[in-house]
Amino acid sequence: MNKLMNTLRGFAVLLLAAVVLASFTPAVFADSRPDLIIAVNKLARGLEPAQKTGNVDVRVTYSIFDTLIRRDFAAEEPGGGSKLVPHLATSWKRIDQKTLVLKLRKGVRFHNGDELTSKDVVFTFSPERMTGKNTTIRNGRRYFGHLAKVEAIDKYTVRFVTKKPDLILEQRLATYTAWIVSKRSWIDAAEKAKKKKKKKSATGAMAAKSKKKTKKAGAPKWMKAALKYIRRNPVGSGPLKFVEWKVGDYQKFVAFDDYWGGKPPFKSVTFKLVPEVSTRIAGLVNGEFDIIVNVPPDQLQVLDRYKKKITVRSIVLNNSHVLVYNTKHPVLKDKRIRQALSLAINRPALITALWQDKAYTPNGHQLKEFGPMYDPARKPPAYDPDKARALLKAAGYKGESILYRAMADYYVNERAVAQIIQEMWKKVGVTMKLEVVESFKQKRKKDVGVYSWSNTYRLPDPTGAISILWGPRSALQKKHKFWKAPKEFNDLDKQIWGSADMKERAKMFQRMLDIFEEEAPMTILYNPFETYAMRKGIEWNPYPLYFMDLRNYNLKIVKK
Repeated sequence: MNKLMNTLRGFAVLLLAAVVLASFTPAVFADSRPDLIIAVNKLARGLEPAQKTGNVDVRVTYSIFDTLIRRDFAAEEPGGGSKLVPHLATSWKRIDQKTLVLKLRKGVRFHNGDELTSKDVVFTFSPERMTGKNTTIRNGRRYFGHLAKVEAIDKYTVRFVTKKPDLILEQRLATYTAWIVSKRSWIDAAEKAKKKKKKKSATGAMAAKSKKKTKKAGAPKWMKAALKYIRRNPVGSGPLKFVEWKVGDYQKFVAFDDYWGGKPPFKSVTFKLVPEVSTRIAGLVNGEFDIIVNVPPDQLQVLDRYKKKITVRSIVLNNSHVLVYNTKHPVLKDKRIRQALSLAINRPALITALWQDKAYTPNGHQLKEFGPMYDPARKPPAYDPDKARALLKAAGYKGESILYRAMADYYVNERAVAQIIQEMWKKVGVTMKLEVVESFKQKRKKDVGVYSWSNTYRLPDPTGAISILWGPRSALQKKHKFWKAPKEFNDLDKQIWGSADMKERAKMFQRMLDIFEEEAPMTILYNPFETYAMRKGIEWNPYPLYFMDLRNYNLKIVKK
C-alpha cells in the first residue's frame, strides 16, 4: 500500500511540474532579441536585387540576399573594400582569363526552405533573367552582359565563362546585381501573379508559350509576371526575411534563424520612413528608433549632447555627388557652357560650408582603390570663375535660364548645395531656376538642364563606375539620352571590358577620362561624409558603399 501511495505521489509531483513548466515556458524561453527600427530618409523602391540598385535600395537588399564572394570592407582601411573572402562560394579557381570555377557552400537555405544549389546560381545569371539581349531585368546586363555562359558542373559547382578576358570577374561576383536568387521563388511568384489575373488562361499554356519565345525574346512572359510579384515579396538567403511592406510607411523583416552565417542578433528589423532629419534625431533620442541614417554634419553637435545615449559612426563614401548636364538642352548643348558651369563651382567652399571639411573632391571619376587603373597625377575639377566667364562669352551665352532640379531629402545637403551653386553661377552671369521635386522621374523630365545625382564606385575598377554609369550601356546614354558620347569614348569602354592587359586597360581608362572631362556631360562636386547614429548597446559599422550589413560579424547588440 505504501509503495502504491509513493508511486501515486510521484506521478502527482511530475504532473504538477509539467503544469508549472507549461505555464512558464513561453515567458522563460521567449525570444529576448530586440525588434530594431531603422529610421530612413527613403524606403527601398523595390526589393529585387538586380532590378533596383540605387542607394536606398541596396541599403536593404544587401542583407536579404547573399553573393557568391564577399567584399571584406572591415579588413581594409577606411575607403577600402577590395579584399575578397568566401561567402556562398567556399572557394574559386581561375582556369584561364575567361573561365572561373566556384565551389558552393553546402546546406545554405533560402527563406522558403529550399537548399541553394548550382541551379539557383545558373538561374540568377541566366540570359532570360538578366544577362541576355532582351532580358527580364535589363539593369543586370550592364554588369554581366559579357557572360558567355554559366554552367552547373554538379550540385555544388558552377563554371562562369566570359566572352572575352575578364581580369576582375571575382570582384563582379561580390557586388551589385550578383546577389543569388531562388529559382523556385520565381516560379512560385509567377503562379501567384497569374492567379491575380482572372482573365488569363491555364498555366500550362502560358508556360509553353514562354518556352517557345525564350530564344528570340530572351524574356519569357512567366518571368515578367514573376518580377512584378517578387520585387515586393523577395526570397533570399540572407539574415533578413521579408514580412510586410506598407507603402509610404515601412518595410518589415524578421530574423532568418536558419541563416547559414549564424542566428541574427535581432528578432525583427523595420525600415521606417522618416524624411525629416530632426524627427529622426528626436526619435533616436527618445528611444523610438534604434538606428538613423543620413545625418548632416551640422547636426553632429546636436548628437554630441546625447553621447551617453547615442553612438555616432561616420565614413567618407566611395560615391560622388554630381551634377548631370542635359547635353540636348538648347543652352547646354554647347560644351563650353557646361565647362563654364563646372569652373564656376567653388568646391572647397562647399565642402567647408556643408561638410565641415570632412568630404573631399576626387581627382576625376576614379578612386585610389582602382589600384593600377588609378592615376594620382590627374587633377580634380578646377575653380576658375574668370575662365568660366570667358567660355560663356565665347559660346554666346546671353543669360538664358537653365532649369536645375533637386530633391529635398534624398541626398544629404542636396537642396542646400543647389542653392549655393545658384549663387556661384549668378556671380559669373548664369541664370539658374531651381525646382525641388519628389522623385527621379520628375528630375529627369526632358526639359531639365541640370539635376543632382550621385555616382557610386560599385567596383574597384572603372567598369563598375564610369562604364556602368556613363558608358555605351548606361541609362544616361541609352534610356534617358541626356548624353551621346563620342565614338572613341564608347569604343575604349568596350575594349577595357575585354582587355587581358592591365597596363593597356589603364591607358585606355585615362584616355576615357580625358574625353569625359572635355565633353563635360557632368561635374563632380565631392564624395560625401555619411553619418549614422544608433542607441548605446548597438555596435554596427557602416561601409563606404550604401550597404547596411546586418550580419553577425558586423552587428552586435549588447542591451536594449
